[in-house]
Amino acid sequence: MENLDNPKIFESSILFAKKTKDVWNGKSFSSIIISDLNGENQIKLTENEYDYDPKWSKDGKWISFISYRNNLQQIYTIPKLGGEPKLVSDAQNYISNYRWLNEKTIAYVDDEPRDSTLVATEAINGGGYQVGTEFYTNALWTYNIDSGTKKKITDGSFRIIDLDVSEDGKNLAVLAAKNYDTYESITNNWVEVIKIQSGNPIYKFNDANSLSNPKFSPSGKLLAFVGSTEGFASNDGLFIANIESGETENKTYEFDPTIEKIQWIDDKNISFSTPKNGYTGLYNLSIKGKISTIINPYWVIYDFQIINKQIYFIASRSSKIKQLYKLNLGDKPESAFRLTNLNSELHSKIKTTSSIINYVSNDGIEVQGIVTYPIAYDKSKTYALMVIPHGGPDSVVMDDFNWMGQFFADNGYVVFQPNFRGSIGYGRDFYAGNRNAFGHTDFEDIMAGIDELIELKIADKNRLVIGGWSYGGYMANWAITQTDRFKVSISVAGVSNLVSLYGQHEFSNRKVGLWEYKALPIDNVENYRKASPIFLVKNVKTPLLILHGANDTRSPSLQAWEMYRAMKDANKDVEMIIYPRAGHNISNPIQFKSVLNKWLNWADNHIEKK
Repeated sequence: MENLDNPKIFESSILFAKKTKDVWNGKSFSSIIISDLNGENQIKLTENEYDYDPKWSKDGKWISFISYRNNLQQIYTIPKLGGEPKLVSDAQNYISNYRWLNEKTIAYVDDEPRDSTLVATEAINGGGYQVGTEFYTNALWTYNIDSGTKKKITDGSFRIIDLDVSEDGKNLAVLAAKNYDTYESITNNWVEVIKIQSGNPIYKFNDANSLSNPKFSPSGKLLAFVGSTEGFASNDGLFIANIESGETENKTYEFDPTIEKIQWIDDKNISFSTPKNGYTGLYNLSIKGKISTIINPYWVIYDFQIINKQIYFIASRSSKIKQLYKLNLGDKPESAFRLTNLNSELHSKIKTTSSIINYVSNDGIEVQGIVTYPIAYDKSKTYALMVIPHGGPDSVVMDDFNWMGQFFADNGYVVFQPNFRGSIGYGRDFYAGNRNAFGHTDFEDIMAGIDELIELKIADKNRLVIGGWSYGGYMANWAITQTDRFKVSISVAGVSNLVSLYGQHEFSNRKVGLWEYKALPIDNVENYRKASPIFLVKNVKTPLLILHGANDTRSPSLQAWEMYRAMKDANKDVEMIIYPRAGHNISNPIQFKSVLNKWLNWADNHIEKK
């Protein structure tokens, strides 16, 4: 499979990274590609196992990229027309980000050396460390390409997650957190502007959660960034800050979007993308607060750049694999011109179709979902239904090219992926709709969607399957404690006991607990217990397959073991597969293929599809 990211336009050329990965052996190669603005005359500048994050130099004469060579990541430059890469950094540990300051200087973020006790603990079986000290930090360095000298700008007392440099190269905007602790990076991060010459801060903001995307305006006088005013994933705030005065304002609160990407057009206008009704809309925000449409929702857009009244964007639809497109401002989105032809051998193999379904839940709330139909779908027949709740729950399913819908529809199922309450992209109130109601409002939304598909004579009520990953795995566990309508259930990387999860989950901490459950376990354990499948397994009549990575830190494998033991103790039909060394995504190709096949076989063996 081929993938691309980071499109960068400079004058008459497009720069992007293309990654080619063998689906089943996992071996990958990445290339830095340059082409003209029509996607033609493509030149492959590099091909290595790990070349990525290409950027133009300020004058456009050089192209920089990060490459993993000699067991260390470093930054290299190469002339625009090609040539031998030149090393332009002196990182000692791990480069996570970088920017050009001027034609001769690059700023990069390098991890600080890890505590020797921790390194020794990792290297041998033994030793120990005090909990809370295992998380490390990083620092910003500048590197002069001509002299090879470097200078440390920040002192390494915190972690830089993201950064941007003002056009004049004098100021640096950082998204920062205390350290690499996942919880700290989400719940306690901040945006700060630092003078590069002195290293002194001149602006700081931390009055919203999950801050992201700091971007200087062209003049460098304003700073834009995204944050959540509700919970930790609403991403409803596009904040504009006057760096000199410190005045900061959320310009999109009334619009109530879920902002994904942002880009300044000029000092008076900034563009942003947001999911809307299954696709992505692009919008323009004036600094006075007026919002207008740039592209109506038609594509699912992953990244974009607007330049010279043209939009370059990476996007897909359910029947179109991810590609790079170009569109003139004002033209209809469906008229976009395709600039790349990745995975061309797969185009003719996409034979499934999809649609967006809108329905009303039990309490009158409007809900939306994606339905994918099997090959040669016949409207006169009803089909076995594969219900796949998404993970998160603060996530959203879009009508793009997604493997879940394609895989199970290719194997004869109608696939239903609902955006139940708790999903992002439908406003703050909808996102907060399953707060302290896991397994209740969201479950009701899912069941209402199933009933709608049965009413429409799409799904066969006697052939219902539920399966999901992460929060979807939790919902697969939960659903079978609430109803016997499902013939079979599959839980991948799922959760079973919200009480014990609080002490196991990498995100769990006071702020998250108070948001998701409106209480901490020590104060009100019932808020956690009431939504935990493990305490209700005696109700189960549905066969359950549990698939879990042994090294999962997001949904620890202890959650799988608890559900498995409880089901066994209750004499229920359950099987469990544990994947050694696998994390939350079970990304090893052989193991991932096993997950798909076992999921499919478990469903097929318990129902008749035809």
